[in-house]
Amino acid sequence: MLFTVAEALSKTLTKSLQKAAGVVSTTLAHAFFATLLVGLVQVVVGYIMARKQGHKIIDTPQNILGACLFGFFALVITVLGFGTFVYNGDIGVSVFLITLSIVPGAIFDRIFFKHSINIRQWTGVILGIFAGYVILGMPSLKEIANFPVWVWMSLGIALMLAVNQAITQKIQKIDPFVKNFWGGIVQLIFGGIGVIILGSDFFSGISRGNLIALSVISTLVGIVAVFMWMFNLMAYQRGGAIALKNLVMNGSYLVTAMVAGIIFFGEPSSAEKSMGAGLYIVAFALFDPSTWRTLSSMRLHRA
Repeated sequence: MLFTVAEALSKTLTKSLQKAAGVVSTTLAHAFFATLLVGLVQVVVGYIMARKQGHKIIDTPQNILGACLFGFFALVITVLGFGTFVYNGDIGVSVFLITLSIVPGAIFDRIFFKHSINIRQWTGVILGIFAGYVILGMPSLKEIANFPVWVWMSLGIALMLAVNQAITQKIQKIDPFVKNFWGGIVQLIFGGIGVIILGSDFFSGISRGNLIALSVISTLVGIVAVFMWMFNLMAYQRGGAIALKNLVMNGSYLVTAMVAGIIFFGEPSSAEKSMGAGLYIVAFALFDPSTWRTLSSMRLHRA
């Protein structure tokens, strides 16, 4: 489980870096610029690692198209990830809303892949939605309509993550570094286009020092992503159970992200945050079949 926790910490570091980038950014043009740099890192690392392992960059047309589509939605995710903090988003709440990707993911699985969803899993989905309602402070309908833009951005990320999970199921045989190479190219190109379209006030809206900081932070986000791939692989190589890995990953990611937001960025702590995180972990255990089987077998073994 050590590498699973390390993977969660890497995700938290990425989110913290995005928050730091948001502090020095003033427009979405800067978010596209950050995405351009992340894509550049993915292209370079993906190419080098794929060639080092003897894998060809040119794959089947279906895999290349799937990887490019994955890269496009990853572009949206990355732009929204940086943009969330341009609009002063809360790390802990944003991460929580993003983990709710299990909800649209369940719907996509049911519609496109004909995966059956039983009553226990639907209970988990409903509980996950309720957990989101709690962590947002149990708002009224009027308050929901007036949510800040970063909340909707976080929910958008959750939706795009579910879309990318569906794409991954279609191209699951592709080498991960080849996938990141083609996906990185899409982020690099569209990130550049975004900067050109939105960048009329790019340099006037940010100081030279902040631009350098944004460049360094964005490059670090790309590098940390490489470590996330590594930790993910090592967790399985060391015999980690997928179910427990997922549970530990989501729990660790939620807790460490909330703690990072409170300690490093002065975000408020609240009973709703703690309660929502706890409800989500229960919801995930109910929803994920392998997690439920593993926890049930552990309970029976102890009995």
